[in-house]
Amino acid sequence: MSWLLQGALPFAAVLGSVVLFHEFGHYLAAKAFGITVEVFSVGFGPRLWGFTARGTEYRLSWVPLGGYVKLRGESAPEDGSPPDPGDMMAHSRLRRFIVFVMGAVFNLATAFGLTALIFMKGVQEPAYLYEPPVVGEVDADSPAKGAGIVSGDRILSFGGKPVANWKDLQVQILLNPRQTLDVVLDRGGQTISTRLSILATTNDVGRMSIFPDTGVLVGGLQAGWPAEKAGLRKGDRVVAIDGAPMRSVNAVFEAIQGAAGKPLRFTLDRQGQPIEVSIVPRDDGGKGRIGFMPTAPMVTRTYPFLEAARESVRQNVEAIGLVFVTFRKLLRRELTFRAFSGPVDLYRFSGEAAGEGLIPFLQLIAFVSLQLGIINLFPIPPLDGGHLFTIAIEGVIRRDLSTVLKERVMQAGLILLLLFMGTVIYFDISKNFFH
Repeated sequence: MSWLLQGALPFAAVLGSVVLFHEFGHYLAAKAFGITVEVFSVGFGPRLWGFTARGTEYRLSWVPLGGYVKLRGESAPEDGSPPDPGDMMAHSRLRRFIVFVMGAVFNLATAFGLTALIFMKGVQEPAYLYEPPVVGEVDADSPAKGAGIVSGDRILSFGGKPVANWKDLQVQILLNPRQTLDVVLDRGGQTISTRLSILATTNDVGRMSIFPDTGVLVGGLQAGWPAEKAGLRKGDRVVAIDGAPMRSVNAVFEAIQGAAGKPLRFTLDRQGQPIEVSIVPRDDGGKGRIGFMPTAPMVTRTYPFLEAARESVRQNVEAIGLVFVTFRKLLRRELTFRAFSGPVDLYRFSGEAAGEGLIPFLQLIAFVSLQLGIINLFPIPPLDGGHLFTIAIEGVIRRDLSTVLKERVMQAGLILLLLFMGTVIYFDISKNFFH
């Protein structure tokens, strides 16, 4: 039951909802134009229950991971006879284009609308995220240390691109693993240039080695672990460990992970009252763990309707741009398939988001819906973008392509898509279970 509630149900809710919204877009457009929708299924696989109304079978199927619509007459009759009025091919290219594009439109509308609602309700973010990238801490023995970056440096540009805040900097580092890039710093009014080599994480994205001076709070606590037994409470500020000031989440992780089985003296601030406790980290695969999540101070950002809508557009357009940047870097071999998330990652993210509350869960649905909408527009059969590209070509040449040619292109596109998906799933399983 725990496995079901913490992982399977959130995963089904996330993936199921975004696929269902997508198919509902196709369904509404087809119905509006009089195209016969033979089946509208909630879920995949064998039919569990259903009914038929106005020529459409509404079906509930066994696998609750989205759904599908089956439209009649998506290809011309093989005997050359004219299609029936309810067939897809009996309608103009413009109408067929609209039917195919409406799935992605619904996904994008879901992402933009949900994000706006989230901003109106209030979204929690790290307080430092939109602050200027002033270095608070540098990892010892890291490339950043070797590059001469020190506490107090203000990062002006990274890889030739100006960075206004920590969010800009984090994105640049994440997308450039194994790259050595130019960094321009402001140190006490003096401009300094250096080069920084970015290491890769196990997920093959760039690893941070410079951090803001944020302070650290106690986040979630795991029942039965040393942190809870020692009396730590959510919201406590971690002032120092063994006398060393804790200015960043990374510093706390390093202090704990390097002390498995050894007592650590925690100095805490609890609503202005100093507290000291001794905690012995458990040995967990060679690293110390005490069972709590150190977090940076958070702020809740809330916007009125119009500002929430503008912020939703800005954030989603930025996310769309990152999709294309990511695929471009994959083609240039600057990123590998390990940087992509597959079903295992989505399963894990879904459980974590559901455990954090409604807003993080809705944020994940919005994010996945946006990704599905954009990727479905790629001009690769059998994605919707492949159909749209074919219709566009037929519109330019003013005639339909041959059925044989379209079948060959569809087969090639399907093979390419399956290879891509298979590779992503392989690395998804590998990095989560076998690294």
